[in-house]
Amino acid sequence: MAAIYEKLKLMREQSGLRQGQIAEYLGVTQTFISKVETGERNLTVAQLENLVNLYGYSLAAFANEDVVARPIQFAYRAQEVSQADLKVIADISKIVINSQFMTEVLEETNG
Repeated sequence: MAAIYEKLKLMREQSGLRQGQIAEYLGVTQTFISKVETGERNLTVAQLENLVNLYGYSLAAFANEDVVARPIQFAYRAQEVSQADLKVIADISKIVINSQFMTEVLEETNG
């Protein structure tokens, strides 16, 4: 299973976001994000949840999968995205992930 820090780096790279943007989004330094992505530092659970939401993953899928599952896709120019935009993207992702989870639960119940 890939280490958490490897998954986080892959997710950030796939999203097209820079470490500085992620650092600002989380309220930490770019150096801290760099160290997280090399396994030298750890995120809090809240920070981790914020990141996986931003990247379009559920926390459960992120924690349990050997290969990172397919995220929710957004089209945006990563260089032009503001911090407010990142918060909206994360909020929308969380809504979609929760909706998908509820759909799966209902399908299993009615199954």
